[in-house]
Amino acid sequence: MLRTMRERSRWLMWLVIVGVGAVFVLYLGIGGGFRGGPGVDSVVEVDGRRFTARDVYRVRERQEAEYRRMLGDDFDAAGAADFLDQMAATMLMRLALLANAAEDLGLRVSDEEIRNYLKRIPGAVDDSGQLNQVAVTDHAERNFGSVRRFQEALRDELLVQKIGRLISESVAVSDSEARESLRHPRRRVSIAFVRFDGSEPPEDLEVSDARLEAFLATDSERVRKTYDERSEEYNRPEEVRARHILVRLPEDADEAAETAARKRMDEIVELIQGGANFADVALESSEDPGSQMQGGDLGFFSRGRMVPPFEEAAFSLEPGTISEVIRTTHGLHLIRAEEKRAAMVVPFEEVRDEIARDLVGRDDALAVARERAEELAGEIREGRSLLEAARESMLSIERTEPIQHRPDGQVPGLGAAPELVTAAFALTEEHPSSPEIFEVRGDKFVLIQLLERTEPLAEEIEPLVEEERERLLAERRMQLEQAWITARQDALTERGKLFYSLKALER
Repeated sequence: MLRTMRERSRWLMWLVIVGVGAVFVLYLGIGGGFRGGPGVDSVVEVDGRRFTARDVYRVRERQEAEYRRMLGDDFDAAGAADFLDQMAATMLMRLALLANAAEDLGLRVSDEEIRNYLKRIPGAVDDSGQLNQVAVTDHAERNFGSVRRFQEALRDELLVQKIGRLISESVAVSDSEARESLRHPRRRVSIAFVRFDGSEPPEDLEVSDARLEAFLATDSERVRKTYDERSEEYNRPEEVRARHILVRLPEDADEAAETAARKRMDEIVELIQGGANFADVALESSEDPGSQMQGGDLGFFSRGRMVPPFEEAAFSLEPGTISEVIRTTHGLHLIRAEEKRAAMVVPFEEVRDEIARDLVGRDDALAVARERAEELAGEIREGRSLLEAARESMLSIERTEPIQHRPDGQVPGLGAAPELVTAAFALTEEHPSSPEIFEVRGDKFVLIQLLERTEPLAEEIEPLVEEERERLLAERRMQLEQAWITARQDALTERGKLFYSLKALER
């Protein structure tokens, strides 16, 4: 009897099923707990409903059993202990909030309803059709502490079922909505676009002293902010530019391999000491694919960029000198220092005018790009297509492969442009060109024209309509239910009637 009741107790299984989704919404929304006047062993209290560690462990046990059933040996109960505790406590919170909301709506559960509910559980009635009081009492006391607590749990379960029915009856999804939901991500459009790049200042830009002074007077904060953003450029650490020649030698190489590597490096050293050009030898002999084709040139680098033995040798060299053979985890190196830059901090006052001129140039570039985009948009508003107007003005036209309406709004060749993508899918064959100018990445102005639209076939959509309708119904029910929970949570928190803490679970 007891095993049957445990396996078929609907309210506990309901918590296991819905709790996985609820825990992330409700627990994270709590933000560290609620104030109130809890009992010393309370984990959750909701306007008179009180749950202790015993209640949490009861729900947690069911969760753990369900995860073991689903995951088998892959389930790590010890590793998931904290998560399972949080989930179980949050499930109880969710149950209590929905039951509280149901009572506020005037919903009630009678003793008769509880008895009828128990009678539907196989094994809970005797041969005469009456409740097996001994078995029910044993189950209640063993798992809930008392018959009264068991009755309260069942009453809350039935209240939640009632409000759940109200929620289900208040949402609907038509077949046409389901079809549109299926079509939307399957639609594809191909577009042509013209972009005007405002990232580069005009080549013939000249900034007069008067304009520079005016800009510094009105945009000094912007100049300072740009200086701070370019701190790596104006606050430069000590750097060295070096070349190297690498002969690879694994750390765990045997004696024979090391002897061969060192023999080869000795031959390289002999070549260079004999007057061979270091870069030419590196091009011919280095085994570093990243720098070999550049004659071993590593460019400028600061401390912390290279492995310690290499870095120490490079920074100790004077420009034009060559190191001893250096051993690192990569192998054997011969290093030549080319240039050195001392650490440098450029004061703001020294580069203020330089930054201001750059910003003025960028503003001019943006203004020119926008002006050109506006001219093209004006032609489209007058009835011309983007392609026609762009060709006449000898503007570069780019085209995309078919794109879908992705949430991130990615467009090949442009990057993330959600508003542009939305507009592209709204274009029609009758009105394929949009006069709207889209700003992309802050310095590009783009106009678009629809080239082709592809709709999914009916035979692709129709078999999925019923399943999609059920998915949308479940999604809307969940959203509405969460709205009820959030509203109840906020109201009870404001009144100090909500408490949540896992301290009572500390072992």
